[in-house]
Amino acid sequence: MQEDKIIDAESVILRLKQALKIRKDIHLARMLNIRPNTISTWKKRNTLDYPAIIGICQEMELDLNEILLEKKTTRQNDLSKPVQTKLVSREVQFEYCMGSDELVEKLPRYNFPFIIGSNSRAFQVLSNNMFPIIEENSFVICEETKLSEIPENSLAVIISRKKGLFINRIRRIADKKDVYLLTSENTFFNNVNMREEDINEIWLIKASLSYNMNVDNKFKFINDSIKVIDRALIDFKSS
Repeated sequence: MQEDKIIDAESVILRLKQALKIRKDIHLARMLNIRPNTISTWKKRNTLDYPAIIGICQEMELDLNEILLEKKTTRQNDLSKPVQTKLVSREVQFEYCMGSDELVEKLPRYNFPFIIGSNSRAFQVLSNNMFPIIEENSFVICEETKLSEIPENSLAVIISRKKGLFINRIRRIADKKDVYLLTSENTFFNNVNMREEDINEIWLIKASLSYNMNVDNKFKFINDSIKVIDRALIDFKSS
């Protein structure tokens, strides 16, 4: 959802209200079909429900780049070359972690309109260690980054040839050189220490597509996306 800067949730909320021609957070909450205090929480924590934002932009035909990045899409060439995100399902994650270039080339792909980076991945979640933020079996949509550039305590997918695939928050351990702490939201799961030399790839999580939808119309875009993902995975398995 960003290029080289952290998105300011309050600014996004303000631009969304302006585009929708409403003034109060409570009115925006009604349009998003969420509790009024949820928007206050977004502002305090500088977080956003990206699927909800995407859904309302789709429904109201708003420019997603303008809402999220305050940047209008003006070049037709950019629109004709959408980013193709490669999908890494549970069945191929072990082989992916082993660094198979052949597998990466064969992975099914899908275009997510909110991904703007040149290199992106969608990883299927294998456990509930990050519940309730990220649910098991959902897909996390990510953009590739570097350890030196990732914000502290960010949600990320960490790929290690030695240890496998991890979906955690990541932060540097202050008193240990080149060692990172991977933490979970669910306290039933243990934290993991990982040396920098053991991290082969790191992907910053931008959004999560869940299979558990509680509101019929709110996430129509997400449901449609998941159907496309399912079809792409079926085609991939049969090829």
